[in-house]
Amino acid sequence: MTVPKLTVILANVETILVGILESRNDRFMNDIVLQLDSIPVEFMSLAAEVAPIERGYRVVVDRLSFCDPFLKEVVKSLSLSGTYVINNPFAASATNKILDMRLGGDLGLTFPKTIVLPDRTAIEEADGLVIQPDLHRVAEELGFPCVLKPYDGYAWEDVYVVRSADELQNLYLSLSSRRVLLAQQLIKFMSYFRVFCFDKRDILFIKWIPKPFSMGHYLYYDPDSIGEAKQRLTSLTIQLNQALDLDVNVLEWCVDEEGKWWVIDTYNEVPEVIPEALPTEYYRWIVDKFAACIRDKLNSGKKNRTPFAES
Repeated sequence: MTVPKLTVILANVETILVGILESRNDRFMNDIVLQLDSIPVEFMSLAAEVAPIERGYRVVVDRLSFCDPFLKEVVKSLSLSGTYVINNPFAASATNKILDMRLGGDLGLTFPKTIVLPDRTAIEEADGLVIQPDLHRVAEELGFPCVLKPYDGYAWEDVYVVRSADELQNLYLSLSSRRVLLAQQLIKFMSYFRVFCFDKRDILFIKWIPKPFSMGHYLYYDPDSIGEAKQRLTSLTIQLNQALDLDVNVLEWCVDEEGKWWVIDTYNEVPEVIPEALPTEYYRWIVDKFAACIRDKLNSGKKNRTPFAES
């Protein structure tokens, strides 16, 4: 499908209110910009920047800095200059799967049993401070199959289902040269959901068949069929996003054959949204809520929460 052409810099407008940090050809973001009506918007272009970095944006939608250190520092500087960045760049830089389990566990979310495995560089260079993990004990704790994945991973990168001690040993040696890994209990689920959360209040449950590399697919599903769990899951999802200070996020919940709910992933702050992969009504809801979140920040005068006290 051809992406519609979009003029994003409006004529005779001196101040661009919303900057979009994403590919100009991204259909999802183009559909969101169309929802913003007459608001002055542009897809951002960055080169050498004068420090401290300041632009005239009131709001920046950040969909790229998670994978680029230069962009991470740009959006942090913009945030400190008064631009509201979606998502909060300080929260996004601080969080990972270990921290999320800490915060989520305090709120009452249930996670699979998890063991943190140090990177081998720390073992080799820390002069005995960090020692080689006992992978046999890890196997006994978790059983097989289990899951091995990076503590800071995205989009199924280096996520493996491990079925033997030898496989665990080989994967750990190949992946951990400079990367902290998580070995995790594998949950045998009956149903799996991606739960979209916008503005720390608007929630959408979508049933999902999880598969790597954009091969998973969504299903129509009546969220009320979840029963009494829906209200509790909604409340926990909102509380976690408030704690993480994320305006856009997707959690992954599943329920096992005993009816117990587990959180598999708490942090998808740049969720992949492929129009063709989603039922139309779900896609429209996501676009509408994302656009509403941008308008809210544009009109509210709010600023990102930062770890620094204002002078």
